[in-house]
Amino acid sequence: EQECQMLARLGELEKQIETRLKENAANFSKKIVYLDGLIKEKEHQLPGQECLQVRPIETPALSWAELQQKEWTSHELKKEPSVCSAKAPALEEMARKLQGTKKGSQRTEKHPRVNVTLDPDTAQSRLILSEDQSSVMQGATQQSRPDNPERFDPWPCVLGCEVFNSGRLCWEVEVVCGSCWAVGVALASVSRKGPIVMSPLGGIWAVGQYKEKFQALTSPAPTPVLPSMVPRRVQVCLDHAGGQVMFVNMDSKAVIFTFPRATFAGEKIHPWFWVGRGSQLKLS
Repeated sequence: EQECQMLARLGELEKQIETRLKENAANFSKKIVYLDGLIKEKEHQLPGQECLQVRPIETPALSWAELQQKEWTSHELKKEPSVCSAKAPALEEMARKLQGTKKGSQRTEKHPRVNVTLDPDTAQSRLILSEDQSSVMQGATQQSRPDNPERFDPWPCVLGCEVFNSGRLCWEVEVVCGSCWAVGVALASVSRKGPIVMSPLGGIWAVGQYKEKFQALTSPAPTPVLPSMVPRRVQVCLDHAGGQVMFVNMDSKAVIFTFPRATFAGEKIHPWFWVGRGSQLKLS
C-alpha cells in the first residue's frame, strides 16, 4: 500500500511538470506568432527598400496587461529549469525510498519469522513484563526480584528466551510509546552487571531512539540514522552464519541499517531490548 501511494505521488509530480512545460511552450508559441504578425504587418506598410533602412519605426503601444504578460512569460521560461530542479530532489527521494522498500522486502523474505518471548529472569528489576511475556515497560520503582547472575543490573535491559546459534530468522517489535528504547541482538555472554557497552564491542548489535536522536549503536561511536526512518514497528533480521544483523522499518518496508559483517564464532545469540523511562515495547 505504501509503495502504491509513493508511485501515485511520483506520477502526479511528473504530470504536473509535463503540464507546466506544455503550458509555457504554448504561451511562448503564441507570443512568437503575435510578434511575427507585427513584423509582417510593418513590412507590408513600408514601401520598397525602406524595410532595409535603419530608422525608427512606430509600433502600436502595448497595454500594461500585455507588457505584464510578456514579462511573466519570459520569467516563467527562465524559471522553468529551476522548477524542474526543485522537483528533482523530491523525485529522487521517492525513488530512493521505493528502491529501499524493494530491497527490504526482498531481504526479509529470506529470513523466516519466529516468535519471541521475554525472559523474566534477565529483566532488570524496574522493568514490568506482561503476563504473556510479550510486552515490557519501565516502572517507577524497583520490584522485588532475586539477584540471579542472568539479571541485568542496573541497566534496564531484558533478553528474549529464545537462543539462536544458526540459520536466518527475524522477529518484529512494536514501539507502543516513548522515545527511549533500543532493540537488537546480544551474545549470550553479554555483560549483565554494572555498566555495559551497547555496541558490537560489548556484544550488542542494535538500533535505538534516545529523545530526538535515532541511531545505530555502532563502534566506536553510534551512527546517526535519518529522523524520517524512526519506526513504530521494527523487524530484527539475523543471519547467524553470515554474521549479519539488519533492521527494517515495517511501516515503510525500508531497510533502516545493516551492521558490518560480524564473527559470532559459533556463540549463542539472544534477542535484546533496552527500555527507558516512559517507553514500552511489544513483540508482535
